[in-house]
Amino acid sequence: MRASDISRYVRDSAMGDPEFARLMRYFTGTIKIGVGDDDAAFHFADGALTADESVPADDESEILARGTHEHWDRMLEGHPIPFYQCLQTTSIRHGLYLNNTSELYAYLPALNRLTSLLRAESVRTEGAVL
Repeated sequence: MRASDISRYVRDSAMGDPEFARLMRYFTGTIKIGVGDDDAAFHFADGALTADESVPADDESEILARGTHEHWDRMLEGHPIPFYQCLQTTSIRHGLYLNNTSELYAYLPALNRLTSLLRAESVRTEGAVL
């Protein structure tokens, strides 16, 4: 799993999911995802994904989730083992980094929905890179 794969999925598919789109409504800012040394960012304006694909510094992102390849591989398994089923528990028990911002907690349900969508896509393609 690479951050660029997640970025492509968000741009091509996730915004078409009614639940994810509903959960992201009103968000203005940047979500940055790190997978190993690979980073991607999604910029939103009032809940709409913008065309901006620039990747800002960590401290310039309202939401940051950074993990190893193992973190993301385990979270995206069809039936993740305990404490890999969502971002927050993976952070608490396995060291996935989440920045501690009010935006993170306000939009955590959207991020967990995104993780579920990525998991379903990963299962659908039987472990193939997205």
